[in-house]
Amino acid sequence: MGHEAEGAALRPALYLVRDAVPERPASTDVYPVLGGGWRATCECGATCSTASPSEGWDWVLEHLCE
Repeated sequence: MGHEAEGAALRPALYLVRDAVPERPASTDVYPVLGGGWRATCECGATCSTASPSEGWDWVLEHLCE
């Protein structure tokens, strides 16, 4: 296995979310995204794409709203 293949195996999977949230969420939530991955949302309207629900909730708890 080459160095590039080894590095690719160690990197976490990242998911690109292209669809916009039409309205500001009324509460915090973490939900699955079509095609894989998860989206975390905050009451302030910020969103974050994550690889797992637990990473999403970690982001929600660490997110500092303005």
